[in-house]
Amino acid sequence: MDNTSQPSSKVEWTLADFLGTYRYWALFLASLLVAVSGQGLTTVFPLIARETGSDYQTVAIFYLGSNAGWIIGAFLAFVVASRHGRPALIVPLFVCALVAVSVVPAPALWASPVFLFLFGSLFGTVRAVFPLAIAIFLVGGRPGKIDFGCAFTLMSTTILTSAFAPSGVSWLYQADQGGVPVILGFLSCLVIAIILLLPTQHLAFDDTPRRRHRPIAPQKRSPLMVAAILTTPLVLIFLLTLGVYGFQVDNLEANGYFEIMLLLALLVLVIAIAAFIYLAYWSYRIHGELAGAAPSQRLLTPLAAMLVTILVPLGLPVLLVTLADLLNDRGSKSGKGRLISIPWLAFWSFLFPPIAIALVQNAANKSYDGSSAEVA
Repeated sequence: MDNTSQPSSKVEWTLADFLGTYRYWALFLASLLVAVSGQGLTTVFPLIARETGSDYQTVAIFYLGSNAGWIIGAFLAFVVASRHGRPALIVPLFVCALVAVSVVPAPALWASPVFLFLFGSLFGTVRAVFPLAIAIFLVGGRPGKIDFGCAFTLMSTTILTSAFAPSGVSWLYQADQGGVPVILGFLSCLVIAIILLLPTQHLAFDDTPRRRHRPIAPQKRSPLMVAAILTTPLVLIFLLTLGVYGFQVDNLEANGYFEIMLLLALLVLVIAIAAFIYLAYWSYRIHGELAGAAPSQRLLTPLAAMLVTILVPLGLPVLLVTLADLLNDRGSKSGKGRLISIPWLAFWSFLFPPIAIALVQNAANKSYDGSSAEVA
């Protein structure tokens, strides 16, 4: 749970402050579950309704109710969530789950216009209240533009991840075209979201963030070497693909090519795993080393940074941008000027991350000049 203290109107939360709290990750996972369950249900809902005897006009009532639910969700977010954050999120989840579970013993409700409008309204409320309320919670911490943008960008990845929901839901639908497994999966997501939010006594980020400092002795590394290590598996995968599809022979096994390609594929896999481990190691070290050069509330602890890098969608680009912003501030204060171009870094973070990582390492090396940094 969070380490909270007395409210302070002067405190400005950083991205690292957000990511260092339980409440942020509870909101992230709850939002992910809502997005996944909602996307999955809307994908197969017309099929379920058709199997249970509903016509297209009746199905449209559900979507009409869903649109109306966005108005209710906006009201809860802007009026209720600012003062009562946890009830504003948990109550719609609980009521929606109660209404949804009623179709398990009474499948005929799928053909009821009144039920579909009610269910659609609650469904739309749940999907609307989360992103709006989360934005309000984050703004309450008075973060800077980059910190708010990065924190909200990570939250928005839950919507991107929900795009994979239809593949799983289609399997549930095939198990029973009456929709019972789909509804049970939907209910499971809502219940887990409620369980995640229950321990959060306070969801707004208007208190004083927890202080943290995990320094590691600064160490310079060759940016070219860092980029080469992370680029190697990508190059090998590309070359292996060319070898498989560009130089095929009629009989791979007879000529021994199959065994060779299999061994090469295993080698590339080992190298890729090694590079992935190095990426986690680099993220761990760079955050600790920058903390060792100078304490900063804008830095995650090394362990948290490593987990965000390897587990959170878009986590690496977001952390790279925040590190660049920190390094530029340190460069300006020390008279070195801006050490890295953030727009250029953001471009490479999405196009080819190894180059962005090398740029950050190079800027970190420059920031260590005059310190007792070791050379790797």
